[in-house]
Amino acid sequence: MAARLQALGETAMAAPTSTVGSSGGSGFVWVVLFVAVVVFLLLWLARRRSALRPSAAPALAGSAVTRFRVGQTIPLDPAPFLLAASTTKVQPPTGDGMISVEAVGLLEDAGMQLNRLYLPGRGAFFQLHLGADGAPDECRFFSRLDEVTPASQAEWGEWLEPAQGMIGWPAFQTKDGQTYDRAWGPGQSRIPPRQQSETIQTLGAVTRRQLQAMLYARMTGAAPPAPGSEYVLVAAVEEGGQAWVEIHAGIDVNPASLTLPPVPL
Repeated sequence: MAARLQALGETAMAAPTSTVGSSGGSGFVWVVLFVAVVVFLLLWLARRRSALRPSAAPALAGSAVTRFRVGQTIPLDPAPFLLAASTTKVQPPTGDGMISVEAVGLLEDAGMQLNRLYLPGRGAFFQLHLGADGAPDECRFFSRLDEVTPASQAEWGEWLEPAQGMIGWPAFQTKDGQTYDRAWGPGQSRIPPRQQSETIQTLGAVTRRQLQAMLYARMTGAAPPAPGSEYVLVAAVEEGGQAWVEIHAGIDVNPASLTLPPVPL
């Protein structure tokens, strides 16, 4: 009897020790799980806030790998514009050898991308093609020659009518009577204008527009290093529910005359 009581007493004394050990282990596991859940929730919330946070300025598609941004200033060699002054309709950039970029455009033209650097007032721009290394290998400068807003369907037909529309006709004549031959697809019959889309980034905004464009050109007859060709770019533009026709005069510019940053910005 005494032996049985002793055995029961030992069991009773051992039971609390076993219970405490089990409870402590379970509590530790729950603490670890709780911490893990809290960490997961914090990480999830941080990622969600980052995804929802608006950027400081809208990004232009393709601009991350170029050397252009809104607001940058670029040193410019004025020589090509001084030489072109007496033989073309191009209006040279204003300033003392520096240009300020008011807007950056990315033009999609039949699978080819062209970059446009718009000067203050958006009346003139440099249009560049970038090579495989990201550096410009072709550059043209255009300044606004005229802008027309057709007031009726009939007036729009004068520009875009499939058979007789001026945009796409074999030649284009400016108001002073100067004639320019079609540079895109020479020939004696009208061809459809090129369908282009352009994304333009300004300070804090991005806009998109559609263009139906044709390029014309003539020889200037000027001796080098003056520009040998003058261009007229004619485009019907649709943007924000409005439409108009832009006419720009242009010349070729050596890309080296634009002192661009050596690496993307």
